[in-house]
Amino acid sequence: MRTRFLAILMFVCPLLSVAEEVFSVEDSLSDTEAENSKLNEIRQPFEWSSAGDVLMYRIEIERLDDDGSAETVFVRETDREESERCMIYIEPTLPPGKYRSTIKVYNVLGMLEERLTSRDEFFVRKAHMPVVRGVSYPLYMGRTMYLDDLDNDGILKIEGRNLLEPLLDGGDGGAGYTEYTLKSAKRTLRPVEVVAHDKEDRSITLRFDMRQLDVGEYHIFARDASGLHSTKSPDSLFTVKFKKWLDIDIEAGYTCPVVMHDDTFPTYLNKSSPVSAQARATVVPIKRRWGYLGFAVRGVYSSLYKDGGGYTIDGNLAMAHALFAYQIPMFRRRVIAELHGGAGFAYFNNIVFHFAHGIDSEPLNTISPSFDAGAAVQLYINKRLYVEAGADYILTLNKDMTMGSFQPSMGVGWQF
Repeated sequence: MRTRFLAILMFVCPLLSVAEEVFSVEDSLSDTEAENSKLNEIRQPFEWSSAGDVLMYRIEIERLDDDGSAETVFVRETDREESERCMIYIEPTLPPGKYRSTIKVYNVLGMLEERLTSRDEFFVRKAHMPVVRGVSYPLYMGRTMYLDDLDNDGILKIEGRNLLEPLLDGGDGGAGYTEYTLKSAKRTLRPVEVVAHDKEDRSITLRFDMRQLDVGEYHIFARDASGLHSTKSPDSLFTVKFKKWLDIDIEAGYTCPVVMHDDTFPTYLNKSSPVSAQARATVVPIKRRWGYLGFAVRGVYSSLYKDGGGYTIDGNLAMAHALFAYQIPMFRRRVIAELHGGAGFAYFNNIVFHFAHGIDSEPLNTISPSFDAGAAVQLYINKRLYVEAGADYILTLNKDMTMGSFQPSMGVGWQF
């Protein structure tokens, strides 16, 4: 039979009165200080699971000493109402320590049901009213964390009173502990690591998972093992946002288009163009925890030439595409992975056959629809300068051919 000890007395600060409410983290966002104060007024209720239709329960609680000995400190036989509710209030209250409960079940005939007897161990801890007087981002000692900061590590420093260490390592918290919650209107986060802790319990530095932090206003709440908790106030407010709401990336570099299918180019020109360049401008106006969304314009230029023995061919090929871009920041935003795709055109410019005796063909100038899909990885050297490696597949449609080309590229960029 499962039991639950809901509250603990022995407060560091005095209670105003006695109430029967049970605290939950969601209640931390109460609108008035009066409501928050009422939630912090608790008693020592003791609950257990119902055994069905019974006459009564006998509750026995023993205090366990360090040497393994036990002393009975509380005995209660429930009345009808307590039996139906499966809950009693322990009076007088139990002091801090380790205890063992025994619940005996008596059926409707008043006979003891030995097989239903249950035993559980629990702690009564000294209650500490946690108080949050400030929360800051240690890197800048301010109340704002910037998600696009390369040095961002998700670390927050909390200052106040009665700020004990949380249970993050699976301990039993026998000496007491404090639970910390970073809460916004949309999400609730808990720390993953204790970075530093003041032995006087006046400050604690915690690390939160950067992958879970998103833009918004948060409040930090501290809850003692007893249920006492800090309240929502301007002192507990913390903001997460981006330094720049808009990124503009300008990148240029070398590319080597390789024709993957259609024999027109291999027949009349080289399969690959050794002299090619590409450039891209990307604008990113939407930035969230799950990634960045934006759009880009990419241009590619290739100089075409082939010596056919008795003739030569030269000309130009230019491509331009409007792209949608999705970026994923990784490794504290030192690496950005990007997927992009879109449509545009390919311009075959002044492609001419040159024969002996100065005889030239009519120049070919034509524009064809084209489609681009690709990926890139950006490695930031500092906060602005980056190098990029990418690859694109471009499909160009012409009435005389359908050309598909693979374009690996390398470049250098700057973020404004």
